[in-house]
Parts: sequence; structure tokens; C-alpha cells
Amino acid sequence: MHGNKAGAGGVVRDWRGNFIFGFSSGLANYSVLMAELEAIKIGIETAISKGYKNLMIESDSKVAIDIITSLVAQQSNDDTSQSQNDISSIMEISKTANKIHWNHVFREVNSAADGLAKHGLSLCPELGVKVFEDPPYFIKSYLYLDKAGKIYCR
Repeated sequence: MHGNKAGAGGVVRDWRGNFIFGFSSGLANYSVLMAELEAIKIGIETAISKGYKNLMIESDSKVAIDIITSLVAQQSNDDTSQSQNDISSIMEISKTANKIHWNHVFREVNSAADGLAKHGLSLCPELGVKVFEDPPYFIKSYLYLDKAGKIYCR
């Protein structure tokens, strides 16, 4: 997040950890939580649109995962309604999947997705989501570290 601009990003991998696709998106006027929820929503929508129905969603936002898994959106600031809308959208989209498993992971082992979210900061929100069918050069080393289970210290 930079000022009032945020970025969303994520990586979709197969069960072996191989890159299938990634995405980045610029976001305007999003809190950190809203950006995390938006990234989850974009990831699910894109995966389902590409025919993937059994998903494991991993996020380095424990709050986002806890909110989604408990279906309770408790936000004390003015993004409560937007957060609830995002969660409702995520739950609605999730119904079209066969199975979704939700998991919190630490940012240090989710560095490729973090790199794509940072890339989203450079993208114009009005242009929508940029999908990468091949790993962009700026996350290739992170993909290797993530797949190998290596921790990347920030």
C-alpha cells in the first residue's frame, strides 16, 4: 500500500507448486484488509474462469482468512460495508467451485504473490487485472524459493 493506492496480486500453482498463472491489479482507495480480500476474490474468479474447481487459497493475511472462514466481518472503521461486500462476493463465487480449502501462510513463504501485489501498485486501477500466463521476470527467484520451501527474509 502506498498512500491511498494499493496493489493486489496472486499466484496460482498446481499441486506440485508449479506456476499456472499469476495476476496483478492496481487498486484505488483500498485499506490493507480490503486489498487482501480483493486479491482473494480476483484469484478465485480467475481460477474458476480458467476451469479450476478444486482450490487451496493461501493468504498472508490471517485476518482475511479468519474473517472468510468464520463468515464474520468485524471491522471497526469505515470499510465495514465494503469488507462485508467483498466477503459476500467471495462466498458467492466460492459456491461455483467444487472445493476450497482456506489457509494462512506467512508472507516470507508467499513472496511471489507479494511481488505481484507490489507490481499492482504500478498499475492503473481503471485497467483492471493483468494476468500473467508465464511468470514475469521479477518473481522468478521468489517462485523458486517458494516452491523449495525456502524463507525469503524481507
